[in-house]
Amino acid sequence: MSRPLSRRARQAQETRRDILDAALRLFAARGYTGTAIADIAAEAGVAVPTVYASVGAKPLLLGRLLEAIDLQAGVPELARALGAATDPREVLALGVRITRQVAERGSTIIKVLASAAGSEPEMGQAYADGLAKHHAGAASTIRRLVTLGALAPGLAEPDAVAVFATLTDTPVYDGLTTHGWSYDKCETWLLDTLATQLLRAPEPGLAARSPRTSGQP
Repeated sequence: MSRPLSRRARQAQETRRDILDAALRLFAARGYTGTAIADIAAEAGVAVPTVYASVGAKPLLLGRLLEAIDLQAGVPELARALGAATDPREVLALGVRITRQVAERGSTIIKVLASAAGSEPEMGQAYADGLAKHHAGAASTIRRLVTLGALAPGLAEPDAVAVFATLTDTPVYDGLTTHGWSYDKCETWLLDTLATQLLRAPEPGLAARSPRTSGQP
């Protein structure tokens, strides 16, 4: 059994969270280059040395923000469930759920990265790493479907990865939600669309299954 955190440890966690929240707000409002550590400290209500001690310099701070997205989105748990799933539609549903969670929780920082990628090398590298991670996630989802023999006949694995990665990219969610869609509606539409495009049709006489991931509406 893990021991409860001490008061000092809880305060350190709260301070770190306040610093990350402040950095996210300022990066979104002023950009990465336009935000100084002193600005982040003032926004968080702490001293400059506290920012360095708790999180680090700006590149490290940016990395912590990106790490926090995956943890808040429950990506590690969902990825483990996807790797263990044996029903093709459930595999697809879990893959879509991961992208929905990341888009819903990380849209702000992803937009900051995308807008500054061309002019700020650190942001550009972080954005490129994010794109590579998204593609790797799509490839993992499709590879699981291939293992289960569930891809539609005649559909090459690289093409399936391209379709999944493109339709589940964060800008797609941004575009749909801008037009008034909820994230629930986005997730449902993407799952149905991708199932039609990617999955082998059920055998004649067998009822098509539509399992739901935990917590999925």
